[in-house]
Order: sequence, then structure tokens, then C-alpha cells
Amino acid sequence: MSLPEWHIAVKLAEQPLAPKSILRLPETELGECPLGGCSISYLKQLITGKLQESVPDPELIDLIYCGRKLRDDQTLDFYGIQSGSTVHVLRKSWPEPDQKPEPVDKVAAVREFRVLHTALHSSPAYRDAVFKMLGNKESLDQIIVATPGLSSDPVALGVLQDKDLFSVFADPNMLETLIPAHPALVNAIILVLHSVAGSTPLPAPETSSRGMSSGSYRDMPGGFLFEGLSDEEDDFHQ
Repeated sequence: MSLPEWHIAVKLAEQPLAPKSILRLPETELGECPLGGCSISYLKQLITGKLQESVPDPELIDLIYCGRKLRDDQTLDFYGIQSGSTVHVLRKSWPEPDQKPEPVDKVAAVREFRVLHTALHSSPAYRDAVFKMLGNKESLDQIIVATPGLSSDPVALGVLQDKDLFSVFADPNMLETLIPAHPALVNAIILVLHSVAGSTPLPAPETSSRGMSSGSYRDMPGGFLFEGLSDEEDDFHQ
């Protein structure tokens, strides 16, 4: 009888289009310790052992799962990581998570938020596409990696994981509050608009930003991030 074996998919954050690496965690490696009790620190060692050329030192990486940076002293069970889960590897040499949010172009943000707000309230298909993206673990991790300062803003992360809050904060009238307090959230919401618009038509041409067609969003930053992801999705966490 074969021993139980775990499979965890690993993706490097700087290579979003590269195929996943499969990390096998056979029961025998941990002795009598249940796999769910495996520490994040030990998981880092296993990952660097498999991806030696890309990430040679476990001290130089952070792991992200479901929008959360994993602490070394916690376990797989603590974060709900199971066989088949995907963990993203972020190099500490990157400026994130200490990187400051990029400045917000207020005029452009108002324009983009109007497009998004109109689409959310007039197109069920567009709204479903937005919430499907935000409910996908890999998509959320990609948004965090692609938006400087987002990982260190718990309010912003909470908004992105709650569809009701997202609908409220995507209102252009919220920008006066959001730009000074949560600039990373503004940039993340605009990134969501660009990414979804690349695959889902906006409801009406006249709502597009200064005549920009929805197809052109695919050429903008972020439009490529969510192609080729798995179909693994979770409901929004309250």
C-alpha cells in the first residue's frame, strides 16, 4: 500500500506566466508529524531545495497564499493549505512588501472609477467577471504582487476579498477618502478594471475612458496577469 502523499503547486511571483512547479511532500519525510503540522519555515526549505537555481536560500523568500504572507512559525493547517493548493513565492530582494504605494493620478482615477462603477451596476456579466477574479486565490495573489504597498494595507486587502465592500469602495465619490489613505487600493481597483475589461466587454462604448476601447486594456499593465490561471475559486470570505 502506497504512503499518502501531498502535492503543493509553487509559482514564482516574477514569472506569472511560467508553469507551476509541483512540490511533493511524502508522509515519510516528516516522520510521525501530520503533514498539516508542517511549519512554513520547513516548507520554505523544501521549496528552495526543489527550486535551487531560482531561490537558493529560504531566508530570502516570502510565501503568499490566499492573499496572506505566511509566517515562518505557523503551520500549513493554520493557513488552510491542503494538497493541491498553490503557494506563490516572493523574493525578499524585491522592494515589496516594504515598497511604498505608487502615487495616484487623481484625474485618471476618477475617469477609471466611473467606468468601473457604471459597468458594475449596468452589466451583470461584467460584475460577475470582477467578482470571479477577486474570488480566485491565484488572481488575488497576483493583484497583491503587482500592486506596490497593497500587502501592507489590511483595509485594502479586506475590501478586495468582500464583494459588498468592493462595490462600495469602487464608487468615484470614495476617491477623496481613498487617495490619501489607501492609494494602493485605488491602484488595485484600477488594475482589476483593466484586467477584466481585457476579456469582458464594457457595457456601453460611451462609458469607456476617453474613447479607449475595452480591447486596448489588454495592452495595459495588469491585463496579462490573470490569463491561464486555474479554475480553483473560493467564495468571498466575510
